[in-house]
Amino acid sequence: MDLKVQPDELFVFQKFKDVVCDLDEDDSVLLRFLRARDCDVDNAEKMLRNAVEWRKHIGMDNFLEWEFPSNFPSDLNWRYFGTTNDGAGICWMIAGRSNLKAILERGEYDYALRWAYVMMETGHNMLLEGRVPGLAVIDMEDLTYTQATHIRSLRILYDGLQQFEKSYPEMVKKMMVINAPWVFTFVWNFVKGVFSQRTRDKITIYNSSNKAQWFSDISSMVPRESIPPEYQLDIYTNDNNNCN
Repeated sequence: MDLKVQPDELFVFQKFKDVVCDLDEDDSVLLRFLRARDCDVDNAEKMLRNAVEWRKHIGMDNFLEWEFPSNFPSDLNWRYFGTTNDGAGICWMIAGRSNLKAILERGEYDYALRWAYVMMETGHNMLLEGRVPGLAVIDMEDLTYTQATHIRSLRILYDGLQQFEKSYPEMVKKMMVINAPWVFTFVWNFVKGVFSQRTRDKITIYNSSNKAQWFSDISSMVPRESIPPEYQLDIYTNDNNNCN
């Protein structure tokens, strides 16, 4: 659903807006928090005020000034690339082949968590501009048993997703977990409890033997120029096979 107040939301949205007018938040932000709490004004207010306080506590307004180890962009291959057919931003996270385990074993937990916050805040700013909830594609190809059961990796994933759920609600229209091997079950069982049912309903998991399905689904939502080059060859090959 786009970030436009629907007719049946008008009354409760105005009530919520009046209650939190001191926060001076954009209407799209208010609507996201209100929907995240199923239009319960009291719960939405509590959620929003907690998120605002958290942002102040960590200095999120200055996130562009945060410094990170130089290896992070390559070791944590998360990036925004392209837009969906309706103009929403796309976040691509190459999680299965990331070096998160090594980063955490070097004691860089706080850096890695803040890196995740930067990605969330970047998506938040894109959403403020575009007003259309985005798409997240999380590639689990090559995820190993050692990675999937690494306690510190699971902990940071849990902490990051929990904050995403608390402070960046309704930011994505759909989340696609692709190329998930059987060991991804360990990860999912560990983190799924952080998600509300609203968020779970947006998540689709495609196992590693089901590439054709996610190729088809993503191609229906995303123009080819918005698909990273490393995926396009596979998608073109799949399309050609389907035409034969």
